[in-house]
Amino acid sequence: MKNQPRGIKWSAPVLIKKQGNDLIVVVPAQVSASLDAKAGDVLNFTELPDGSVQVWRVKKGTYSSLDDFGSERKAPAKPATKSAKPGKKKGGKSK
Repeated sequence: MKNQPRGIKWSAPVLIKKQGNDLIVVVPAQVSASLDAKAGDVLNFTELPDGSVQVWRVKKGTYSSLDDFGSERKAPAKPATKSAKPGKKKGGKSK
């Protein structure tokens, strides 16, 4: 079996803005293309035990509201296999 290349394929820093009590980011085109995310989809951020964060895309129409994420009716999600280690990238999460 051939070894797969390792490392970062691409990086897309984003500016976090405050709007009322919310923090807002614009999803860069390269990120939305990689996740196959469209308007109306939901991005779910999951912290793993090793401290990395995965981003999951949930397609529009597979949930009735964002409140479904906390209930037993969890929407099916496909992992995007995009993760970032804390403190490894500028602007990344650090503990």
